[in-house]
Amino acid sequence: MIESWEEYLLFERELRKFVEKVETNRKIKKALEYVIYAGGKRIRPLITLISGKMCGGDYESLKNLAIAIELIHTASLVHDDIIDRATSRRNRRPLHVEYDTALALVFGDWLISKSVELTSYYGEEVIRELARAGAMMSEGEIMDYYSSREDFTERDYFECIEKKTALLFAYSASMACKVTSKDDKAAERLYEYGYNLGMAYQLVDDLLEYLRALKDKNSELESMTLPHIYEMEFGKEIAVERVLSKIREYSKKSISSLEYFPKSVEREKLEKIVQYMTEEILTKNLLS
Repeated sequence: MIESWEEYLLFERELRKFVEKVETNRKIKKALEYVIYAGGKRIRPLITLISGKMCGGDYESLKNLAIAIELIHTASLVHDDIIDRATSRRNRRPLHVEYDTALALVFGDWLISKSVELTSYYGEEVIRELARAGAMMSEGEIMDYYSSREDFTERDYFECIEKKTALLFAYSASMACKVTSKDDKAAERLYEYGYNLGMAYQLVDDLLEYLRALKDKNSELESMTLPHIYEMEFGKEIAVERVLSKIREYSKKSISSLEYFPKSVEREKLEKIVQYMTEEILTKNLLS
């Protein structure tokens, strides 16, 4: 669905231009090509472009922000794969396995630095909030790593996925509005949209991993997630139903946040993204 959208095709072109033109040493360039050309959903930059357009902006002025968000997200995946001892991602070997851990670690740092450089165009608030989102992602990953080694409650889990996933989704939507509009209410609503979508999506991902339904990703280490927590208390069947209920709850909140905006093609696409990241991904992986 989303792969045919104007915004997706535009972003893929701009991202490839960035990879081709960026000046760096040979090994970093090789790592960049390896992870970027592996593909991906590109949901966060898509949200950036569509949210910014809905708030009166244009894609040209938003492209650096969209690329910055994809780069910092990619950095988190590279580092996560090292921590989790991943053996595959997107049906190929992760960077630290294909090359080596040292390159993957330093390359992840390079991606974060480059994302900050790209956001410098937009001013202090955008840089500060990106740095905050990055710091929260690191805190969330640390919580995730220790989740199976220490006592890890339902409350800990929701704090973990908020930091690890939801805040970057929230940033992607709200900052796109802030750089194109002075409507603070619109930025607040888009923050809520992104936050709730991020929470719903991480629940989807964790549920599919719990059910061993993900075919394109594999790691040696397993985190303690909400399905595991619920299973210990209620049993597997009820655990799955309770997680599905949480996914529906966050999805509904995400779509409701868009009611502030007049009906438009952009609003409809943001609504479709929620459906795609929850119902469609669940259906695709559970029925395949």
